[in-house]
Amino acid sequence: MNKSDKIREYFRKHPDAAPTAVASKFGASKPMTYKMRSQVVAESTSAWQPPEMVPMPEPQKTDIDATLNERGQDYGRFKDGAALMQGIKRLLAAHATKHNKTFTDDQWEALEMIVHKIGRIVNGNPDKVDSWTDIAGYAKLVADRLQGNAR
Repeated sequence: MNKSDKIREYFRKHPDAAPTAVASKFGASKPMTYKMRSQVVAESTSAWQPPEMVPMPEPQKTDIDATLNERGQDYGRFKDGAALMQGIKRLLAAHATKHNKTFTDDQWEALEMIVHKIGRIVNGNPDKVDSWTDIAGYAKLVADRLQGNAR
């Protein structure tokens, strides 16, 4: 293997190598190493082919009205739930401000999500297990983070 081949091989294995350092390492001229690096870059870019495209499934068409009606069965009327949830959130924020309480983003988000789930339970179907499980999940995320296990 001649010097040019060795330099090209070195650039293939070390694409981020500086041409001046490679020139010094192999006792070659800087212009020669720049030329060898250009050749290696050219051969690697010419061999590149984009990945074959995988056909995407057709998006499912949903009837938004059917979805909203289904949600209404589980969670009650949106307007009523929103009024309840926003009222509780305003009450919590006012109380926290009055008592100079501060919360981390995850704590406050968890509180708001728990209020959201409570609102869905009170406004809608109290037997929907997911709402109760979600409340436990948001509380667990904060508790875990406080114990050093952030997710």
